[in-house]
Amino acid sequence: MPDNAQPRTRKHSVPNSRSGIPRPGPGGSASARAALELKTLQAFRTIFGSARVHDAEVRRTASVSGSQLWALSEIARSTGMSVNALSKRMALHQTTASNLVNALVERKLIRRVRDGTDQRVVQLHVVTEGRRMLQRAPGPHAGLLVDALRHLNATQLAQLRRGLEMLVAVMQRAATTAAGETLLGE
Repeated sequence: MPDNAQPRTRKHSVPNSRSGIPRPGPGGSASARAALELKTLQAFRTIFGSARVHDAEVRRTASVSGSQLWALSEIARSTGMSVNALSKRMALHQTTASNLVNALVERKLIRRVRDGTDQRVVQLHVVTEGRRMLQRAPGPHAGLLVDALRHLNATQLAQLRRGLEMLVAVMQRAATTAAGETLLGE
């Protein structure tokens, strides 16, 4: 190669061998990538900030958490549902759903009813005060994030899910490497 010749370079991202995170390849634009990272981070901040503000508004007007309001609305949609069905509908661990139900029963917004044929089965029913709360509470009752996901078409939702799965995988590798810990929700 002549003295003034430059080696051929690729203009796309190459994985960083340590983290698996794509980094600008030779000749790529680090500033463009940094701008994209910041815009993505800002989008996450907007999502979480909006969810926090909505939850605060729910707490202020309805005196329950956003999760409790969502659970109440799901029980109202499918009267007689079980705690297990509620946990599946909300993508929660059964214990977490049970804790939400306990809080709603304690607040006298729902009641538990044992099945007449099988006493082990407990059905959940919204009572009058729970229906009143649903009428006065700000919507969407499932929360802003769930509502937004419901407005995406199937292709958009699948694309978002794939991107988030990649992000979670990178975070899991980083958490394992750093402290041997797992992420919440696993």
